[in-house]
Amino acid sequence: MRKLLSRTVIYLLIAVFLILTTAGMKVGASLIAEQFLYKIIIIGDVFSTLEVVEFVNVLVFAILGMGFGLATAFLPKISRQKTSALLLIILVPLIFSTSAMVRYNLWIEDVADQEKTSYAEAESLTDSFLSRRVGVDGFLGFYVYTAQFPVLPTNKAEIKKAEKLEEKVKANFMSLNKIIGIKPEIITGILAGSKWLIRIFYFSLAAFTTINHFKTGCQELVKNAKPTAPNFPPVPPRYKYSIDKPMPQTGSRRKLKSH
Repeated sequence: MRKLLSRTVIYLLIAVFLILTTAGMKVGASLIAEQFLYKIIIIGDVFSTLEVVEFVNVLVFAILGMGFGLATAFLPKISRQKTSALLLIILVPLIFSTSAMVRYNLWIEDVADQEKTSYAEAESLTDSFLSRRVGVDGFLGFYVYTAQFPVLPTNKAEIKKAEKLEEKVKANFMSLNKIIGIKPEIITGILAGSKWLIRIFYFSLAAFTTINHFKTGCQELVKNAKPTAPNFPPVPPRYKYSIDKPMPQTGSRRKLKSH
């Protein structure tokens, strides 16, 4: 019982270390992208729209999957893989969304700096803006809004401009509808759908990487658990007499010849 408890504690410590490491990598990559990469002239907006920072998922979730796969060695064999798999099902979406959480918090901080106000008041201002635009506030509203409009307003004046710009875009779509017969909702849906497809691709990449490396880690445990046969030197071959052939009798042949 004491051995099981100690092994479980070791497993939990490894799990916490893996969570902090991978989440820290995601946060660090997101901060670098938001502060430097996405601010490059012209191509920065393209990188932001494509969310290129999410390519770091290959490394992040490879570490997460492999780490949990190897850490299952400290769990009982009955619930070894099921426990780690359940934890990964919960952790992968949470760690994946940390980059969007970083961007959401940086946006509120920018609004607070521009308006010379507190973080709570800036959050209230952005929540009201998101509620008017997409019907949902908070992080979820931010995630839905950025799927349609990658550029975020950072003060009250830009918020008003953003709302007027959206109305202008809708008016242009209405005039386009008269020419080609496509509703503006369809066009905006296509634009938003392309963004969601990009996000689904990155999440699928993260999930596939985690599953693949988790299986690899478990297979390594099985490999190392198999007992290896001792490596003895080869036995030299020995001469064996054939049982079918009779032994030659030289003495009897000499006697016959003498007679």
